[in-house]
Amino acid sequence: MQLHRPQPRLPSRLCGLLGLWLSLLLAAVIVGHAPEAAARTTSSKTSSKKSAGAKKKKGSKKQGKKKAAAPSPVVPLSREVDGPTGVTSGGDLEDEEGEGDEGDGEDTDGGDPMSELEAIEREILAQPIEPGPLLVELPPVVSDPTPIDNTPRWVKHTLLPGESLDDVATRYGVDKRRLAKWNNLTVDKPALRSGKQLRVHAVNPPPQRERLEHVVKRGEDWDAVAKEYGVEADALRTWNRKLGTTLTSKEKVVLWREPPALAASSAGLAAKLATIRVPAGGVSIGKPSRGRLVRGVELPDRPDLYTRRKPEESWGSSHAITQLMAAIVRFRHETGFRRSIVIGGISRARGGRFRPHKSHQSGRDIDIRMPLTAAAEGKKHVTANDIDWKATWQLMHAFIAAGETEYIFLDHSLQKRIYKAARESGVSKEQLAAWIQWPLKKPKHQVVRHVKGHKVHFHVRVRCADHEKHCVTTR
Repeated sequence: MQLHRPQPRLPSRLCGLLGLWLSLLLAAVIVGHAPEAAARTTSSKTSSKKSAGAKKKKGSKKQGKKKAAAPSPVVPLSREVDGPTGVTSGGDLEDEEGEGDEGDGEDTDGGDPMSELEAIEREILAQPIEPGPLLVELPPVVSDPTPIDNTPRWVKHTLLPGESLDDVATRYGVDKRRLAKWNNLTVDKPALRSGKQLRVHAVNPPPQRERLEHVVKRGEDWDAVAKEYGVEADALRTWNRKLGTTLTSKEKVVLWREPPALAASSAGLAAKLATIRVPAGGVSIGKPSRGRLVRGVELPDRPDLYTRRKPEESWGSSHAITQLMAAIVRFRHETGFRRSIVIGGISRARGGRFRPHKSHQSGRDIDIRMPLTAAAEGKKHVTANDIDWKATWQLMHAFIAAGETEYIFLDHSLQKRIYKAARESGVSKEQLAAWIQWPLKKPKHQVVRHVKGHKVHFHVRVRCADHEKHCVTTR
C-alpha cells in the first residue's frame, strides 16, 4: 500500500512578493500608454489649430490686398427709398410708459462699422462748415405794424347760460341801454335765454368763445375742471346747472373758453423765432435706420419751450433741431399753450445704433410726448384719457405746416381722436385725407401714419435738408 505524498507549498511570504511584483508591472504598462494617448490628442489639436491659422492667414492676405488697393471715390447715397423704414421702437419714453419694442420689419441692426458711411463721415469732416439755410435769424419786431380798424360793425353774440345783459355790454364795450334797444329788449327785465343771439354794434369786437365738452374723470371736481380750462368754477357751475354739486365719472361738462390770446401777429411770431440759435454744420447721412450724424447739434436747453428728457440723447442735424424748435415756438405762440412739452430721444452725438430704437440713427427722428391735460400734469404713467387731443393736433399741425416733416408716426387706434380734434379746429375732410391715415388701414401718401406702440407720444421724422446730399429720404 503506497501512501500519497503532498506537494511542496511555496512559503506565504514568497507568494505575497510575487503578487506585488505583478501589480507593479501592470501599473507600469498602463502609465506608459497614457502619455502616448495624450501626445496623440495634443498633436491632433495642434494640427487643427495650424490648419485654421493657415486659413486665416490666407484670408488676411486677401484682405490686405483689398486694403492696399486705391480707395474708390465716395458716391452720394440714393436720396430716396420706398416706404418709412426703421421706425422707432415703442419710443424712448417706454421705461416711463411701458411701451414695447416694435418696427416695420426692416433689418435694422445698425450701421455697418466699416461701411461707406464712415468714408462719407471722414469726407464731410475734412470740409469746412457750410452754414446753408439752417439758422432761424429773423429780426425782432417791437410792435405790430398792422393798423387797427376802428370802424364799428354789426356782429352777433350768442348768449351763454346765465349770461346777463350787463355781461354782454361789458364784453363789447357798449352801453347797456343801447344794447337793449338794438334787440328790442327792456333794460330792467330782458327776456334772455341760452343760445339767443343779440345784435351788437361794436368796434373791434372780441372773437366768439369756443364751446367745449369735458368728460369727467374719476376723482375730478368742479375746481379741477375749471383749472384745466382756465375758467371760473362758478361760471362752470352756471353753465351746467343740471349737474349736481359733486361730479361723477363719465359725466359731460359743457364749457365756453376764450380763444387763446395770440399776440398772434406775424410780427410777434417773427420776434419769437428770432430767439432760436442753432449751430450750423450738423449733417445727417444714410437712412434713419442705418445712418450717422456728423457734427451733431445738441438740442439747446430751453425750459420756456420744452423739457429734454435725456440731454445725452438729444442730438440731431442742424436742420432737424431748427425745425423742432421752430414748430414748438409756432405752436405755443398760436395756441397760448403753457403746459410742459417733453422731448424724448432724437439721436446720440454721432448717431448710429440707438437701442431700443430701430431708427433714430441719423439725427432726423424726434419723439415727443403728447401734451397732457392740466389734471394729468406730472403723472408718470399716462393713458389716452390724459392727453389734450386738441393741443396734440395743433402741435402736429405746426410740424406739418412747415413743410419739412416727412412722417409723423402714431398708433392707428388713436388717429381717430386726432382726426376729430382737427375737424373741431376747422380743418376740412379733404385736407385731412391728405394728412392723416385714418380711417384707412394702410397709408397712401399721408404724413400721419400708423406705427404700433406710439400711444402716449408721437414720432416726427424731419426731411433731409437740400444740402445733405448723403441723407436718404424715405418716401
